[in-house]
Amino acid sequence: MISKEEWYRERAKTYPYEDREALIRYQRALSWIDFSKELAVREVGCKFSVIRDLLQVRSPNADYVAIDIDEETLKKIPDYTPEQYMQHNANEGLPFASDSADYVICLEVLEHLEDATFFLNEASRVLKADGRLVLSVPNPYCWMELAGNIRSSRDTEGHIASFTYQNIDALCSFCGLAIVEVQGTFTRVPYSKRLLGRYALIQTNNIFLTRSYMFLLRKLTLAQG
Repeated sequence: MISKEEWYRERAKTYPYEDREALIRYQRALSWIDFSKELAVREVGCKFSVIRDLLQVRSPNADYVAIDIDEETLKKIPDYTPEQYMQHNANEGLPFASDSADYVICLEVLEHLEDATFFLNEASRVLKADGRLVLSVPNPYCWMELAGNIRSSRDTEGHIASFTYQNIDALCSFCGLAIVEVQGTFTRVPYSKRLLGRYALIQTNNIFLTRSYMFLLRKLTLAQG
C-alpha cells in the first residue's frame, strides 16, 4: 500500500517541463478567460505553473495562487514561494477563501480524486458569484482509452474515475454549477512516435479522437439554482 503523496512524489519525477499536450489544454483554458477585468485565479494541480506564465502575458497583475500535491515539483518553479504555490492534497478540500476567485482552473485532476462531488462543491465555494470553473478530464470514448481497456492495460497515471458529459452535468446539478461550453483537446497520431521520436498531435473535438474534454462551468446564484 502506498499513500497518494508517495505515489505522486514518484510519478512527478517523470513530469516533462515542456509538455506539448498540456500546453494545448492551457491555451484552450485561457481562451475562456475574460481578460477585460482584474483577475483572481486559483489553479488546482499546477505542476510547474506554466499556465501562470501564459496568464501573466495577458494579465500581468492577475492574483494567481495554486496548489499541487507534490512539493518537490512546486519547488522547481523559478519564483517559488510556499504562499503562492502551496503543497496540498485536493482530496482534503481547497485552501482558498470562499467567494475569492473569478476562475478556478482544474485540468486533468478530477479523475484522480476520491469524491468528485466534494471537490466541485469546494470549487463552487471558492468562486465569486459570477465565477467560472475551467475543468478538463480524460475522454473515456477516446480510441486510446478504449484500446487500453480492451487490452486490460494497467493504468500508469493514477486515474481512479472517468467522466462523460452526462456525469459532469449530473455532478453540476448537485454542486451549484452549470455547463456553459465544452471543447475537445487533441489526439495522438498513431505510430507517429516511432517515426518522429514523439507523438504528432492534432487538435480535435471529435468524440472518438480527442484525448480530453474541457468544460467551462459557471456558478449558479440562489435564484438560478
